[in-house]
Amino acid sequence: MNKAILFLAFLIAPLTYGQENISISFLNDYKDIYHLSLIIYTPDGKIQTRVSNLNPDQIKSYSLPVNTEIFIADWKQEAYAMKGNDIKLTGVKPYIVITDSDDRRVIGLRSIKQN
Repeated sequence: MNKAILFLAFLIAPLTYGQENISISFLNDYKDIYHLSLIIYTPDGKIQTRVSNLNPDQIKSYSLPVNTEIFIADWKQEAYAMKGNDIKLTGVKPYIVITDSDDRRVIGLRSIKQN
């Protein structure tokens, strides 16, 4: 009986804990440099702020776990988050919550609606 439970746990563990990260990318499809500010909340509770300037046709890729919330911040939200504040407390919703189907997704920056 104990061997059967151990074997079952061995089969299930990779499904829950061994999940690989999802690759998601942002493409600057504008003719000018684009200031991309992402505030990322991973399922383990870690908060990351990723800020970069993308040249035209440049792609910025990230490898993140499923259920990661990505907020695309304007300059006010970026400044607020850079001071250690949680932008979720302001009531904004994430631009995307990563799912398995987002793997290798490329998001054109023109498709992002700014507030």
